[in-house]
Amino acid sequence: MLRARSVVLFSCFLSSVTAQISPGNVVVLRVGDGTAALTNAATAAFLDEYTPGGTYVQTVSLPTAQNGAHRPVTLSGTATSEGALTQTARAGHLLVAGYGIAPGGASVASSSSSSVNRVIARIGLDETIDSSTALADAYSGNNVRGAASYSGLEFWTAGTASAANNPSVRYVASLGATTSLQLDAAITNIRRVDVWNTEVYCVTASGSAFGVCQVGSGLPTNSPQTTTLLPGFPTATGPSPYDFFFANATTLYVADDRTTGLGGIQKWVQIAGVWTLQYTLAPASNVGCRGLSGIVAGGVTTLFATTTANTLVKVVDSGAAATALVLASAPTNTAYRGVRFVRTPASLQFIGQPCNTTAGPPYVGAAGEPVVGNAGFLLATDNTPPAALVLFAVMAGTVAPVGVPLPGAQPCVLVHVLPDVLVASVADAFGSAIYPLPIPNDGALGGVQLGLQSLVLDANLAAHPLPFGSSDAMQIVIGN
Repeated sequence: MLRARSVVLFSCFLSSVTAQISPGNVVVLRVGDGTAALTNAATAAFLDEYTPGGTYVQTVSLPTAQNGAHRPVTLSGTATSEGALTQTARAGHLLVAGYGIAPGGASVASSSSSSVNRVIARIGLDETIDSSTALADAYSGNNVRGAASYSGLEFWTAGTASAANNPSVRYVASLGATTSLQLDAAITNIRRVDVWNTEVYCVTASGSAFGVCQVGSGLPTNSPQTTTLLPGFPTATGPSPYDFFFANATTLYVADDRTTGLGGIQKWVQIAGVWTLQYTLAPASNVGCRGLSGIVAGGVTTLFATTTANTLVKVVDSGAAATALVLASAPTNTAYRGVRFVRTPASLQFIGQPCNTTAGPPYVGAAGEPVVGNAGFLLATDNTPPAALVLFAVMAGTVAPVGVPLPGAQPCVLVHVLPDVLVASVADAFGSAIYPLPIPNDGALGGVQLGLQSLVLDANLAAHPLPFGSSDAMQIVIGN
């Protein structure tokens, strides 16, 4: 955890995000181009973008041929468990897992991973596609289903295979890697994997676990890990869970693909540490769901799902009686798989130069990811004198803060935004103090910027009437 020392200056203001895939829209993964019936052969896949109201925007094609280090990314035309779509926790990329073979390869899911690599496609919101991560040791002879990432530079994967072929959630250490690490040998059939609030979660429906599980603790990178079913989820055969969406730390939605009248979008609430099913939102009679995503704005959860009826639906959760609106239907000879509401990228940049205290130049940083609803996000500065007065300032600033000198302070001290609120603290024996920054769970905050800077009152800087040192300024774009 990074520590903080200083005055932290905040400014909140809206920022525009320019991208070809637009935050605030919905992307659905489609298998097949419609020219022929789907089979178990390798099949071309596409990302179709829609507005939240169902207006078609554009289609992005996943690669079908090798280009240098970048592989094709195809899926089985008939394997309904494949094609999960996720977005990195920092929201900069969409992720798809598939097969490194051109369309037409027969029975692609049963292929050997050493000859047909399992490929992770990282798709930027500017539509650049990196498919250089091609695994020769994952899910051989069976389905690769999805991938998740925190930063877009490391991955966790989902799929299934025989125990001898090392299934389970697997860790991939870097973009462009060719090998992966099995995290838990006890779990052989993983349907989905994703990262939420710096934890890795997966979904399984086999053995004695039928629901959402946590993989180890934090972002696991070594083996062995323990995959633990969240308390309250079923341990006996019956449910058929797939994708999932955390609305917050105590509200979780799970897609269930049963077509017996029990499938749809389940709403689970954590009560006294145990997850309890509240109700199931069915998109239509005897229709289940596999892909699931959502957004919370103004306290209202809006869900997007792909269904066993091959439709993309939208549900505003107003309660157990909420109904689904069909936004799109997959064309003939195609199939919808995963779906994602595209969140706003979170980013950091630094402005200006720090100005020394007697402990050196203080710097400002962050612990946790600046995402909506992440109450554990901390602003921090280090490298300040122990017991120095730390001022945390909440600011209202401008889009491009300009450094201005602080009269009486060292000439190098520049204040990049002017404070509205000052909160005093004292640095600990290590010269650190922490400022928690709870970000309300409101998707409308996506794209808001915070302007941050630290000022440290250093009593040892006796040469100036105002003995301040300052960090450089940090600009954060909040993701949702």
